[in-house]
Amino acid sequence: MRARYPDQEGYVERSGVRTSYEMYGDGTPTVLFLPAWAIGHSRFWKGQIPYFARHYRVITFDPRGNGKSGRPLDPAAYADTEYTADALAVMDATQTDRAVMVGFSRGAWLAAMLAARYPDRVLGAVMAGSSSPLGELLPERTVHSFDDPLETEEGWAKSNRHYWHKDYRGFLEFFYSKVFTEPHSTKQIEDGVSWGLETTPEVLIATHDPHDFSERLKERRDEALAFYRSIRCPLLIIHGDQDAVVSYTRGVAIAEATGTPLITIAGGGHHNFGRDPVKTNLLLREFIDRIYPQSNFEEEPDGDAERAER
Repeated sequence: MRARYPDQEGYVERSGVRTSYEMYGDGTPTVLFLPAWAIGHSRFWKGQIPYFARHYRVITFDPRGNGKSGRPLDPAAYADTEYTADALAVMDATQTDRAVMVGFSRGAWLAAMLAARYPDRVLGAVMAGSSSPLGELLPERTVHSFDDPLETEEGWAKSNRHYWHKDYRGFLEFFYSKVFTEPHSTKQIEDGVSWGLETTPEVLIATHDPHDFSERLKERRDEALAFYRSIRCPLLIIHGDQDAVVSYTRGVAIAEATGTPLITIAGGGHHNFGRDPVKTNLLLREFIDRIYPQSNFEEEPDGDAERAER
């Protein structure tokens, strides 16, 4: 049971791949909650949708690879540019001229791409636990090959195509234990595993494209800095200092490159919107009020966040 069901559902199709979206509420501005990796879908945002839909117009869409969207097996179908094109296609289909982009993990990188390349469509961008060509990889994530057979199955060695074929659920349980490192995260981990089981190892393997734009920029730091510095819209940058999936150094580097203060979630893991919805909803509310002052909130988000956990 959901705390809020969509007011409208639909889909767009590009190059034979279907992208399913949902709309909630009819306020202003529009807030577009972006998907992260194909290991989950738009239910990642269940702690935000009920509250913000009472005051804004909220749009979510399932990423290609999960939920109600298509599951192509061609790695080229999962390029950053394909996801940003999906976001723009959903905006066009819903007659959305501009929106506040909200993303975490890879979705935060997509928010940055949309803000840099399509500034006329973006009111502001929120980047939480952001994947990025800036900053460093976690050292433990640099040890094991994704493609080669490994002699161990411990830790991040589970992030390996051969292990995924052998014990996909085992990888999901490990991965989501790293997404939610905070105490008492059993519900969030169980949800994440169930969403991950809605796709397949073959789909996730296809998402590992070493030629993606973000990967290329990692080799060219000056270009990566120039990319972030080209963003002109207001930004909200959030990162948990105990993020065990994306290094905290990436949030720091993005904040320095853009001249934007970094909001640090003390003790926070990777998906702060999922694990601490009250705190992050208040941060997002303040951000939207600041860049779109016509907004008028009269209620605190605690009740919706609590109901969304069911």
